[in-house]
Amino acid sequence: MLVALDRPRWQQFVACCVSLWALAWIVGQFISPAHGPSALGVLGELAARVGMTGGGWAERVAETWQHSGGGLAIFGGLLWAATTERGQLPALLGWVAVMLGAERLGYRPAMLVAVASMVGFVVLLWITAQISRRFLDRTTLFPNDVMRAGVTAAALSAVVPLFAPTLFLARLGNPYLTKGPRPVPAQRLEESRVQDPERS
Repeated sequence: MLVALDRPRWQQFVACCVSLWALAWIVGQFISPAHGPSALGVLGELAARVGMTGGGWAERVAETWQHSGGGLAIFGGLLWAATTERGQLPALLGWVAVMLGAERLGYRPAMLVAVASMVGFVVLLWITAQISRRFLDRTTLFPNDVMRAGVTAAALSAVVPLFAPTLFLARLGNPYLTKGPRPVPAQRLEESRVQDPERS
């Protein structure tokens, strides 16, 4: 979870926005499974609460996405699969794509399609790695590395809705944490040992 918090400042802001949006959408589905709010409905409700009345812009955008098909859920799953520790932005974009794709497919189908596309992509790479390892002398895909990258991508994508609460708790508890002294790197320790006899 700490790896998910290690982002640039601007990306932390974007991650908080996407996290709160996704968390409100997911909680709404569990509170009211039959009549859960859509992702754009959540944004419309939030805009209405802060006094931004745009004349039903959320409904118009929802109608546009509903005519565009459910390919956004597949695209979102592939973006989840592209997430790494150093590149966590695809996880955020993947959630946005899945939530917009759910406007046509619904919550559960969109999530299942996204997860299936991510898992299918990782499995395809794993099979390719197995085949290339048997028939080629030099391979660029290794099965263990593919599985490790897939698990990392899935974990970092799964914690996106929890990013904002976790960041809040981390900021809240940070002043109360005691950080121990950093270990001296071996090279600096060796240099200090070499310099000490010269001074004496």
